[in-house]
Amino acid sequence: MKWSDFEHYLKAEHLNGRKPFVTIAEIVIETTHANGGQAEDKPVMYFVGAKKGLILSPTNQRTLRALFGDDVQSCQGKRIQLESISMRVAGRDTFPIRINPAPATPTPAPQPQPQPQPATAIGD
Repeated sequence: MKWSDFEHYLKAEHLNGRKPFVTIAEIVIETTHANGGQAEDKPVMYFVGAKKGLILSPTNQRTLRALFGDDVQSCQGKRIQLESISMRVAGRDTFPIRINPAPATPTPAPQPQPQPQPATAIGD
């Protein structure tokens, strides 16, 4: 067991430098206490097969809108990639998680159908 197992929301250190592809299960509004302990309602995105949700920053909200349109429900079932980036904000280094589009799944090329063979008599 790790201390990070007790955290409810996804953070950069949980990604361990990986850039995972995830499927969006749902986006819900939750009361968070991120800014100085003040309660604030924020959209939180949850993923298929994962327990931790990602609090959506305004940047990530704009990315989702650009990828999937203005309807929040249109995000459900869509695949994205998560990535932690390094930024300097107010003189300190931060590592926010950003959303990237997942590459399109290639459509398999149709396989040629086998040509029927002419019937032959037994013993030919």
